[in-house]
Amino acid sequence: MDFIILGSGGSTTIPRPGCQCKVCIEGRVKGIPYTRSGSSMFIPDINLLFDTPEEIASQLNREQINQIDFIFYTHWHPDHTFGMRIVERMYKFWLDMFVRGKKPRNRVKVCAIGKVMEDLKSMGYKGGAFFKYYEKSDLIETIELKDGKPFKIRNFTITPFEVQTTYNFSTVFLIQEDDKRVVYAPCDVKPFPESPKLENIDMLIIGSFHPEGPLKEGIVIPPDNELRQELFSLEEIQELARKLDAKKTLVTHIEEEWGKTYDDYRQLEKEYNLEFSHDGMRIQI
Repeated sequence: MDFIILGSGGSTTIPRPGCQCKVCIEGRVKGIPYTRSGSSMFIPDINLLFDTPEEIASQLNREQINQIDFIFYTHWHPDHTFGMRIVERMYKFWLDMFVRGKKPRNRVKVCAIGKVMEDLKSMGYKGGAFFKYYEKSDLIETIELKDGKPFKIRNFTITPFEVQTTYNFSTVFLIQEDDKRVVYAPCDVKPFPESPKLENIDMLIIGSFHPEGPLKEGIVIPPDNELRQELFSLEEIQELARKLDAKKTLVTHIEEEWGKTYDDYRQLEKEYNLEFSHDGMRIQI
């Protein structure tokens, strides 16, 4: 089972445009792994993409990925969806359409649980939903996933688990190939769903975290702040990994505002016995 972390960043890229903090300055000078783009992951064996951040086109080009057959969305937030035009950029050719009279070269299957699909199909303009436009253009086919129900793609099984946060709905995905089991939970996954199906896993890939301060500009999150209700501390991630009996833990969706460099996270790995992802990271289970 192979994965590529296309983007390891949070809601804002590293470097943040216009920012002159040490993290962003270092990122501009050194590049990957000191830079981070929007959260996304790819399974090469089945051409499956999780989420489409704004940087998705450059991520795919960087990793020389030439085919997308499935897009699984975790939730609607802009940093996970605003690159949705990738289906058009990859598969819509104006000369094919207007000169040769041909349809798009691929129809991508867009998959999400019901509540998330409702959100996705509400995104649009006065003429209608963006996804409806892409459906009419033969660029996508939407598939509504059922909470806790496995979805089969060749020798892979993807099972979604619904998460309801204070503000929206999101998804945790269990990915299985033969006896290999990985949980992908990049964002808005607290409270984490309770299910024995999510236990005894080879790897937990999880975001929705905050390190302890001082963070960017010396800010410390107060004990009673709502961010602590929405995000996991690293200690809570350790506890969750033990509860799920995860052999390995990989932390992703790393925010620029945490004010920590790639090297800082390497030090935290030693302290917490887990790993932090970086753009272009390749994982083999």
